[in-house]
Amino acid sequence: ARAVFPEGTPGLMLDALARQPLWQDGLNYGHGTGHGMGAYMNVHEGPFGIGGGSVPGNTILGSERMKRVYLTPFVAGNFVSDEPGCYKDGEFGIRIESDLVVVPAETPFSMGSRPFLKFEYLTLVPFCRALIDVALLNPVEVEWVDAYHEKVWQSLESSLSQAKDARVRAWLRRATRPLGK
Repeated sequence: ARAVFPEGTPGLMLDALARQPLWQDGLNYGHGTGHGMGAYMNVHEGPFGIGGGSVPGNTILGSERMKRVYLTPFVAGNFVSDEPGCYKDGEFGIRIESDLVVVPAETPFSMGSRPFLKFEYLTLVPFCRALIDVALLNPVEVEWVDAYHEKVWQSLESSLSQAKDARVRAWLRRATRPLGK
């Protein structure tokens, strides 16, 4: 969800970005990272998706569907799920699912003729703090989670101003406080 990429980047390339932290430790997950969604509210609605990293390249080359979905370029306005995970049969598993929209990105430079894009969250829900081991995050990742949580708080807190909302508002404030606090 933190990726910044040139317009027209296919989902296969975005998938590699999502899997890289797992791959460097010899981990992977056996499903796509995300799929299109939109006009008909279908799950796995194309024409694009983020995936391919769980199978060898020959499998993608031999599948018209995989080639079509994972090589379709991303453009502003695409709606996509973001579903990275990691599982070990019988031992553990985690999967974080969010819905995103592709939007223009502001970058310090503008090399090439293609504009840069990024993802913006549609589902503003705090990450479960009990599942975050801050010791495993680098400072940029901590800053990103904190900024996301601040956006969640800023987006929702004004709708929780009634007395009947006090418990929910207090929970939301706790859930969105900076990770170091």
